[in-house]
Amino acid sequence: MTIEELEQPSPGSHLAGVVRRVSGSIKVARSGATRLIARVPGTMNATRAGAHATTSALQTLPDSTLRWLAASSVGLGTGFYLAGKRRLVIAAGVAPALVMGAAIALRPIKPVAPTEAKS
Repeated sequence: MTIEELEQPSPGSHLAGVVRRVSGSIKVARSGATRLIARVPGTMNATRAGAHATTSALQTLPDSTLRWLAASSVGLGTGFYLAGKRRLVIAAGVAPALVMGAAIALRPIKPVAPTEAKS
């Protein structure tokens, strides 16, 4: 055997190295996915509670204020769009308008008391 033949890895050893690396990557991905899935319920509950608290706080504002804030948010998103910003930035500019619109739409309806007719 020559020195060049000894320095070159055999095709079988190269394949074994690739298999080891892929196997290790799969193990890391599996453990990361397991940890992520374990945290999803807590994250969902925290997000739901935060959204409910935000909506409740926004519902205390008058409709006119919510409309102005929503219009400002849409204007900001439009400005980002016209400036050629990335879609994520545009969405971040418009997102508050969606939250405020939901607060207006989900506001509890107050019953109207009947008024007495004057004679």
